[in-house]
Amino acid sequence: MSRGSTRRALCAIPLLLSLLLIKAPAGSRENEGPLTPRKERGADLYMLNYNRYIEHGFYLSVSGKAARYRDGWGALAGGRAVLLVDHIFAIGAACELSLYHAPGAIEPGRFHSLFGNAPGRIKILYGGGYISYHIFHDRIVNFSLGSFAGWGWLGGDYARGPGTRFFLIEPEIYVFVNLPGYARIGAGASYRLSWGVDYLGIRDRHFRGFSIG
Repeated sequence: MSRGSTRRALCAIPLLLSLLLIKAPAGSRENEGPLTPRKERGADLYMLNYNRYIEHGFYLSVSGKAARYRDGWGALAGGRAVLLVDHIFAIGAACELSLYHAPGAIEPGRFHSLFGNAPGRIKILYGGGYISYHIFHDRIVNFSLGSFAGWGWLGGDYARGPGTRFFLIEPEIYVFVNLPGYARIGAGASYRLSWGVDYLGIRDRHFRGFSIG
């Protein structure tokens, strides 16, 4: 063998090795099929198939509250229509209206009742968006942290006649007991924060307060 042939043979050996190294991964990839995650575990499995694991539901609820005003107590009744995501997050709408408040509870010399048409009775109605987060949702006893935000009306009638509109935020904390048949019953407390109440001497400081529901 001539010297030139020897040189060409030595140069061809690295070239052949490099081609083999490039070809090997391609061959193994062909055996694997399309490019997909090799292992679906934990968060990867959840994110890739979230539609299989996240559940959606809808519920309606009613509530009754004892509301504390500046100078007394009253009663509120309300309801919620809520979308429940994965049994944890709740988002929807809520409303509350006043059933009764003791004489002088909000302003001196006045009282309110849902029944009858006596003059001077103050009525309250508010509604808006609602969101909450459930803790230990799958246990018999569980908790929720939530908040309501919306607009309200305080006046001589529900959203009619003279009165005042106001903005309201009401954070809350509740403890629930899961019942058979896809139901919950709970009790808790909330606090009303309002801005814009101004009617017949009634101000925000008269209206703000906590509620037990």
